[in-house]
Amino acid sequence: MIEISGISKRFGEVVALKDVSFKVDKGQIIGFLGANGAGKTTTMDILCGCIGADSGHVKICDFDITENPIEAKARIGYLPDEPPIHGEMTVREFVTYVAKLRKVPVGQVPQRVDETLEKLSLTHMQSRLVANLSKGYRQRVGLAQALVHNPPILILDEPTEGLDPNQIIQIRELILSLKGDHTILFSSHILSEVQSLCDRLIIINDGEIVEQGTYEEIVKKFQGERSYELVVRQGASALCDKLQGIEGLTHVAVDPQNQSRISFHASGRDDVVDDVAAAVLEGKFGLLEISQKSASLEDVFHQLTRH
Repeated sequence: MIEISGISKRFGEVVALKDVSFKVDKGQIIGFLGANGAGKTTTMDILCGCIGADSGHVKICDFDITENPIEAKARIGYLPDEPPIHGEMTVREFVTYVAKLRKVPVGQVPQRVDETLEKLSLTHMQSRLVANLSKGYRQRVGLAQALVHNPPILILDEPTEGLDPNQIIQIRELILSLKGDHTILFSSHILSEVQSLCDRLIIINDGEIVEQGTYEEIVKKFQGERSYELVVRQGASALCDKLQGIEGLTHVAVDPQNQSRISFHASGRDDVVDDVAAAVLEGKFGLLEISQKSASLEDVFHQLTRH
């Protein structure tokens, strides 16, 4: 559905994108993850044909966006970071206006507008001026303009940015409800958001793709150094000193919020935890609990994007 090959882009002396390549298959929800300024919006603007790349190719449903821009763009619904809405129109007037711009057949416009408003729970707001809507409802209107021509591909740039917690939940539910009928690429810097919504993740940093895959695939790559926690009945500080002498253990520390809990990382041999248990028993510290912590998306993101 979407294929990007070797995209690069400069703005004067600033290199915004460097050899960006990825594919998005039909029916997927893909999270495009990166810190502010990483290159997410520039990539999306190039994908939608809003700006041109300096090099590389973009294909939308097998149409090259440079060679066949009309065919390619007709298959995209785009919600930029600032929704392109007209406040002086009512909701229905605006969505109708966009439907005509997107060349929905004249006889089908009323039906398409009705279906879009219903899908986005905007029917009861259709006579309201867009300017008088809350930010959450304005975001829905932005989604409506992206959806009204029923494109196979939706590209959403930080669709929950600036919304309150309830509005964020509502927009996430809307995105999930669109899966199946549309292929969706959306950008975010909110880790929990992409983890809960997406089939695959693409992580960009300083204009380069640094990782892509499912959440499980990406996290698994970063579990070479295992993270553990143990809880003892007494003497955690003394045990901490003792554990620091065991080969293969790093980042040994007492939890400042719980003086009975110690965290540590283990690498290398698999039986290093046996040495930890032996040290606890030998010192009679009273082992209450020991558990392995899984790497989180937050851990992975930090490793991939730190400078």
